[in-house]
Amino acid sequence: MMNDKITVILTVWKRNNLEEQLKSILNQTANLADIYVYQNESHVDISHLKNLYKFKHVHSKDMNFKFHGRFALPLLFDSKYTAIFDDDTIPAENWLTHCRELCEEKNCIVGANCRNQNGFGCGLCDGLLNDKPIKCDIVGHCWFFKTEWIHYMWREPAPTFENGEDIHFCASCQIHGGINAYLPTQLKENPENWGDSNPMLGVDEHATWKKKEHNSIREELYNHWKSKGWEINS
Repeated sequence: MMNDKITVILTVWKRNNLEEQLKSILNQTANLADIYVYQNESHVDISHLKNLYKFKHVHSKDMNFKFHGRFALPLLFDSKYTAIFDDDTIPAENWLTHCRELCEEKNCIVGANCRNQNGFGCGLCDGLLNDKPIKCDIVGHCWFFKTEWIHYMWREPAPTFENGEDIHFCASCQIHGGINAYLPTQLKENPENWGDSNPMLGVDEHATWKKKEHNSIREELYNHWKSKGWEINS
């Protein structure tokens, strides 16, 4: 039987932002079940943090399961909700509560930024705030959802593991569950509800969007999932 709490997954690869993320998650107003740290390879030593913070460490030492691997963990969770964070995302203290409210209102996946295939994007990483929820093709930086929805994602094999876990998840949930993706309201006067309080963390040398093939791979993925029945907003 599922409990009404939120399980959080944090991601570690080459960025060293974990302690700042842990502090922000432990300061959330929402009721947490567990915190999992999903680590690919061993580029960052987080051993000292295990004595300072309570979390469960899932460490793939010899294999990099890249972007998709962390999305397999919720298959084992018994919490009602799951929130998965990229390694460059520091949420404000009311973020998870804010997400849960919109998730229940719209029966939707909630994220910290939003993207459409036509190039539209919004979120703090774009320097943009929004005064109402925005329905979009995909969300990113964080994915807040009802844990049971993860089964929709794994009904479909990933066309590639090099990119596009956000597209795979959002498209599969819409195709199989009729579940859409939304960016919640983020106002200047309510920074406690922001999904990303330090967006500059995502512009370093590890940023996937800087890779030459990034946009072309994602365009192919959009077309792949549309051929499966995904209805986009653009």
